[in-house]
Amino acid sequence: MARYTKVVQVPEPEKGSYNPNRPAGILLRSQALHLRETLFQHLKELVTILAIDPKTLKSERDVSAYVHRATAILHTFAAKPEKE
Repeated sequence: MARYTKVVQVPEPEKGSYNPNRPAGILLRSQALHLRETLFQHLKELVTILAIDPKTLKSERDVSAYVHRATAILHTFAAKPEKE
């Protein structure tokens, strides 16, 4: 199964440009919608793997595929090493 990761990069705002009381513009609301869709994709992957009962896995192939899929999901949440 081919797996890809969609990286969504959100730059830091320029100093002084953030106004928490200003109404959100179309671009910000659009970004929030895209992030929500990305979260739903991760949720679908998570629900799919959680629906598998590990007790039903009989062969090494079955267990290997399960572990591969589960660790791929977990690695997306792993802490990144700090740069020196």
